[in-house]
Order: sequence, then structure tokens, then C-alpha cells
Amino acid sequence: MTVKSKCALLGAVMVIGACFVRLAGAQEHVVETSHNLSISGPDEIRAESEEQVCIFCHAPHSTGGATPLWNRQFPVANYSVYRSSTFDASPGQPTGASKLCLSCHDGTIALGRVISRSDRIRMAGSDFIPAGLSNLGTDLSDDHPISFHYTAGLAASDRQLRSPSALPDNVKLDPSGQLQCTACHDAHRNRYRMFLTVSDEYGALCVVCHDMDGWINCPHSTAGQTVSGALLREWSFATVAENACRCCHRSHTAGGPERLLISKNEEDNCLNCHDGRVAQFDIRAELDKPNAHDPRRYLGLHDPVEVLAGSQPHVECIDCHNPHAASARVDGGYVAIGATMQKVPGVSSGGTYVQEAQFEFEVCFRCHGDAPVPVPRRISRQADQPNLRLKFSSTNPSFHPIAEASPSAETISLDPSIPVGSLIRCTDCHNNNAGPRAGGNGPDGPHGSIHDYLLERAYSVRDFTPESAYDYALCYKCHRRVSILNDESFPTHSLHVRDASTPCSVCHDPHGVSTITGGASDHTHLINFDATIVLPLTGTARMAFEDLGHFAGSCTLTCHDYDHDDTRYGE
Repeated sequence: MTVKSKCALLGAVMVIGACFVRLAGAQEHVVETSHNLSISGPDEIRAESEEQVCIFCHAPHSTGGATPLWNRQFPVANYSVYRSSTFDASPGQPTGASKLCLSCHDGTIALGRVISRSDRIRMAGSDFIPAGLSNLGTDLSDDHPISFHYTAGLAASDRQLRSPSALPDNVKLDPSGQLQCTACHDAHRNRYRMFLTVSDEYGALCVVCHDMDGWINCPHSTAGQTVSGALLREWSFATVAENACRCCHRSHTAGGPERLLISKNEEDNCLNCHDGRVAQFDIRAELDKPNAHDPRRYLGLHDPVEVLAGSQPHVECIDCHNPHAASARVDGGYVAIGATMQKVPGVSSGGTYVQEAQFEFEVCFRCHGDAPVPVPRRISRQADQPNLRLKFSSTNPSFHPIAEASPSAETISLDPSIPVGSLIRCTDCHNNNAGPRAGGNGPDGPHGSIHDYLLERAYSVRDFTPESAYDYALCYKCHRRVSILNDESFPTHSLHVRDASTPCSVCHDPHGVSTITGGASDHTHLINFDATIVLPLTGTARMAFEDLGHFAGSCTLTCHDYDHDDTRYGE
């Protein structure tokens, strides 16, 4: 053996020895992992005859000069990199250790193509890394971002990232402070699967960097439900809590590139579990009802940073629920905002965007307020106003008490169990027809209903509907039917509702009447006529209600071909 050959052999032995010294105390040595591409490698992809282990990445001599004694060509591909509206950094082309990893994992360079050999090392299997999760290709837009400076300023701007000073020793940034593949992966040992530096069980690796507000107590981090067999093909562990972040996210080759979701369609990531297979309730079945907040009807419209969701009409699960903070707790009685809507943005009653809604109506106002979404079969009113934020304003002549308690003491039809001055929530009316507030055992919330307008109970708006406890069940939930039909507050309630089969909605606007569009009418007692049924008085342009005091008033209009010319009652 020549002196040169002896030196080369000694150098190779030293490199291999260095690998083993570095890995002392680790669960697995590199020779036991799939990164051992020599003939002794444990996987199908290995060399035909090459016995050296480290040569596929390192060599003691004749390398390209890159640290650490790198023995492979740098890839020359132009990569598509990760972009997201919720990511404050701007990654460029891969650099540093990430570029070294990609010399195998982008699939463009043969595994046996090393600098120290003039001929390519022949492989028993594929010469290139095979298709699958390990072959990232040159499109990295569906992979966790790399090669960006992870700084304290970035963490402060993002507000859901931990400061880089808090990172543990086994999750390292590169010498320039950039996050590279090596922060999550250690190429020389495979202690936690996929060469992870920290186990991803219970989301441990993710929460090293990501500090999601509310996550600690969220059911997605604590639930012990066993996942179904179908889901186990995507997930690594048996329960929801064990999979944690992996329930929805995949760090490489994600189906939904932005935010690295497993499925491309956002709602599919939720409905994988919330279809009765894992979570308690079958939300998918609720969305199949004829009236629903069905996110499956909208694709590619939602953006988590949008202020007014109604500006581009759509609905997604995360418009109302924060998957990192929502609680499964069932709330009894009145609460300002339900547990499932924790830490969701909203719009205040004054029209100001709020990062974290404190009231349920603030969440609803993002879609049904200043940029109102179209509502099928919306009733055209005398004082027409699609903006519900304005209709619930406490400065209006009348309103249902969503944002503010009503000052009126004249609602004598109110069920005695409901104290005067009580507040209600949007979901007291808009809810699952088979949910707990309707006396059923289905899920709470306005996911779907058999009733129009996504109402919890029947509320007929069709003219000439015979009065019944069923057809006006929503009104009768709070307002005593016997009081209405006995004319306790309006002397001709029974004449209108029962005898003339006139729906409540013909005279009353259930949300409120905005002063901005109030017109000549007084609009107290939620009176705001349905303009498709009630017409101006024949021969005039006048349609008005005048409040004349305690249980007294006057109407000027035409309805059912009957003229009311200053027709008074209660005086």
C-alpha cells in the first residue's frame, strides 16, 4: 500500500471515528440509521459495494472546502420558498446547513455523486433519493421555512414565537443566527424518528419555538381520544394529545402550504376529527343541513390576518374558533363569549377591530357588520340596513339586547324567568336546531340548522302562515305565547297574528332598527315593516308607525289591501 493510500485510509477511519465520538451517549449511531448509505446500511437505499459510511457526506481530503469537510456538490436549483401572510420573516434561497441537506433531499443530485470520487458510487436501489416525504424537491413552499434570521425582534413582532435565547441546547441556530434544517434534525442520530433533535410527541419539538396563546389548556393539546385507523396513516401516535400539532400540521410536503396544514382545504383539517370519529360531535353532519355556516362552499378566500371577513364573503372554521385555544367546556347560562370562541378576533360594537374578542357578537360582527355578507332571503325593510352592528346599537329606538341591555320596561310578554335588563347572545337565536339550547343532545353553535336563517327554532316569515306554537317557536322561546294572543301589549296582536295569519316579521325587525336609516317612523318596539308586504298608504308615499306612549300608537300604511290612515290603538 502506498503512503498516499495509507493516509487516505487513515483519514477515512478518523472521520468515521469522529462520527462515533460525537454520538457517544446517543440512542442510535449513524451506522444504524438510514443515513448510512454504505453496503451495511439498514434500509433498501444503499450502495452496491461501498463500505465507507461517512463518505456520502464527508471526506478528509479533496472536498469542496465547505464545512464540515463536505463531500458533495452544492445544489444549483432555484427553490420556491415558504411564504405566508402570518409569517413575519422573509426567507430567501436556502443557505448554510440547509443547502447541504438539500444536496440529497431535493432529489436533483445522485446519492453517490461525491466530490472525492471521480466516478459516482453505485447504489443497489435508486441512484437518487426516492419519491416520498424525504424527497422535498425544489418547491419548498410546502415545507417549514428555513434560512431566515430568527431574532428577538422577529419573536416580538410575531408574538407567538419564543425568543431565540430561550431555545434549548439541542435546538441550535447556525452561527449567523439563521434557522436551518439542523435546528430540528440531527443527521447523525435518529433518536426520535425522522432524525429529530427533540421528540414531536405531545408537540414538544414545535413548542420549543412556537408559543401559541391558550395552547396549554386547549383540548387539542390535552385530549386523550384515540384517533381512528384512517387518521393513523397521517399521524404518528395513538391519541389527539400525543399527536398535538401533528393533528393539523405537517412540516414537510404539507397539503396546505400556508401554515403547513395537512389538508389543502382548511376545513378538512378540522373535519378529519370533528365528524364523529374522534371528537364527540359530528360537525360534518351539521354542515350538511340546508342552512349552515358551511366552509366547504368556499376555497382559497380566507386569510387569518383579514380584518373584516365579510369583505370577501366566506366562512371558515377559524373565523369563529381558534384551534390553539378553543375549549370544549360547555357554558351554562349567559356568558359574554363561549369557551369554543376563546382568543378569536372580532369587531367591537363601535366598529373597532379587536385582536381578541371579549363578546360573542364581536366575532359575528366581522362578517355581519360593516362588510356584511349576503344573506339568502333577507327581508327588505322599511328602514333597510344590512349592517347588524348598527342595528344592535344602544342608540337605536329599539334593539334586541345583544351588545347593551334594553331600557324598555314594556316587554310584558317576556317570560318571567328572564330578568328585565338581561343580555342575550347571537347564538340564543342562531343555533343548531338539535342542540342543547333547543332541548337536543347535538353540538351547540350555529354550524347548521333545518330552519331558515340558521335559526335554532322555527320562525316563519311567509305571509298568511297560520299561527302555531311551532311556526313562531323562536319568538315564543322568550315571549309568552299566551300574552301575545291575549293582546296584553298590543290590542290587535291576536287579530294580526292569528286571525289574519300575519307573521311577526311583517311588523318587527328582530335585530333592531338603526337610526341611520330610521326614516319618518318612530321604530320603537322593533317595528320596521317588511317592505314586500307592507306598502305606503294608497295614493301617498307614507308608511309610518308613530309611538303615542304606553301601549299606544298609530299606523299609516297599506297591508293585505287594507288602508291604515293614522289608525290608532291604545289611547
